[in-house]
Amino acid sequence: MKTKNNAPAKRGVISPYQLFFIFLVSRAVVALTFYQAILLNGITPETLISSFLALGINLLLCSPAYLCVKYDKNPVASEIGRIIYLFYFVFFAGVNVSRFAFFACDKTVSGESPLLFVVIMTAAACYGAYLGIEALGRFSVLCAVFSVFLLCLIIFLNFKNFHGYNFMPFFEGERADIFKNSVVFSSNSVEPAIFLLLSKKCSAKSSKPLFFGILASYLAIALMLLFCIGVLGKAATLFSFPVYTLFQMTAFKSFSRLDIVYSAFGFFAVFAKCAVLVYCSSELLPIVKNKAKPFVLFIAVCAVSLLIYRRFFGEIASSARAFYAALSIAFSAVIPLLFLAVSKRKRADDEKNG
Repeated sequence: MKTKNNAPAKRGVISPYQLFFIFLVSRAVVALTFYQAILLNGITPETLISSFLALGINLLLCSPAYLCVKYDKNPVASEIGRIIYLFYFVFFAGVNVSRFAFFACDKTVSGESPLLFVVIMTAAACYGAYLGIEALGRFSVLCAVFSVFLLCLIIFLNFKNFHGYNFMPFFEGERADIFKNSVVFSSNSVEPAIFLLLSKKCSAKSSKPLFFGILASYLAIALMLLFCIGVLGKAATLFSFPVYTLFQMTAFKSFSRLDIVYSAFGFFAVFAKCAVLVYCSSELLPIVKNKAKPFVLFIAVCAVSLLIYRRFFGEIASSARAFYAALSIAFSAVIPLLFLAVSKRKRADDEKNG
């Protein structure tokens, strides 16, 4: 395969557009398995403000990773950085698999064991990672296009059910809860860490796909929240998965429910994100042979998923919110900034001694 310039196309490389769609799907997929019990007071009109504050927080969290890539001081290039980010990617792959398993058990076969869903999703993610970043880039484009179509369809079909009085009263809860919920929203962000690893896989500048991908995903999430509140009103707080409920209520001629479409797309979108996370993990696992990596990561992600499922969803507590927030800040901002500072100091010492 050759390009227009008759130069061989590089394998394992994606375009900036594909990287943009990877970030878009990665961030927007959180809304598909969104469990509103993690928020204080559930989904309310103030949640919209929290989502926009979370956008600002996420863009700030992306800045340290951007600086590391810009100055070629990437943490994942060091031995210690490879190890800690390997555990981070495996952990968040488990987080996303466990959230999908919780959603599937709650909405499809309530009361069943999550083991089957964990095994299926993890196996699919490992196979996707085995296919490589090029295949994942193309699949992310497909997921993003389908998600935009689905979002437009839901907005169009529910426009007649949208009522402004569902937003009243606007400031009913504590003002501090708005900021706390924005931290909860932003604590699910693993995109800065993904950027650290995939930046060198991009055929052109990768900073724009990161920031524009985060921006586009939050706009999509805000639109979905807007219609959840505008259509469901105060009843939105009564449902574990209000976005799923919105799809259940949507009818189109003889199609009385679109929740099947939602569930199917949710599976593919979570698969895309988990496969990217497993791929990033495999890139940081050099001591294992390529053929053995999918099996090793399959066992690891399954174990983490089941552990998180048992510990996290059994009791939604403030300690869990604080833990995920601290984890996101540490790996998105603190570690990259520390590595950047240490690298610059080391370089200054070398120049002084040289």
